[in-house]
Amino acid sequence: MNDFQSQNQRYSQPSGWSQPEGGFNGLQARTAAESSLTERLAFIRKVYSLFFAATLFAIGGVLLGFAYPPLMIYALEHPIIMFLAMIGGVMGATALRHKPGINLAALFGFTTLTGVIISPLIGLVYASNPASILQAGLLTVGIFGGLTAYVFISNKDFSFLRGMLVTGLIVVILAGLLNILIVGSSALYFATACATLLLFSGFVLYDTSNIIRRYPTNEYVAGALSLYLDAFNIFLALLRILNSRD
Repeated sequence: MNDFQSQNQRYSQPSGWSQPEGGFNGLQARTAAESSLTERLAFIRKVYSLFFAATLFAIGGVLLGFAYPPLMIYALEHPIIMFLAMIGGVMGATALRHKPGINLAALFGFTTLTGVIISPLIGLVYASNPASILQAGLLTVGIFGGLTAYVFISNKDFSFLRGMLVTGLIVVILAGLLNILIVGSSALYFATACATLLLFSGFVLYDTSNIIRRYPTNEYVAGALSLYLDAFNIFLALLRILNSRD
């Protein structure tokens, strides 16, 4: 269950700082840094509005799993299918990101799917340590909000983190697979959860910096998807840490 994180899907999404293939109406959009202040603020508001809406759809996906137990059971019993569905969801949201209307449906459909997929995990945690769900949620808001505010206030460029984050992502994925398939260690489980938390906290800095500097202004779906994956993985990592003894 703990491997329902979308860690290995990080680079299935488009490079946020590259120009889109023609953009809307065949015109390339300027990056946020190249746009006027009004355009830049409108782009950033759209990205964070979509991110907030996507998070609500994910919560709706969890509630959907609770409302229809067969759906939750299916997600629990078919992790490989759910994993492939998540990869397909990221690819679909990426491919349709420039299609007005359809791009939002793809984004919200994907985030709803992630909620359904983690609903069995939420159900297990709710049965044993329900307070940790709220705690993980509040901590996620605090960490994500604090790091986002730091990027905006400091105006630093965190693109230099790319190499370290890619390396860290590979290490976390390999350590998680090793623990699941061979080791089965609770200590390694806790260590990978902590590493995941640090890794995706770094991704918040990196992605936020790229959104306000390098993303074209018509890549608001890609920006929202990046931020959602960061917050999603931070939440799951915190949930694992808070329940590491169970």
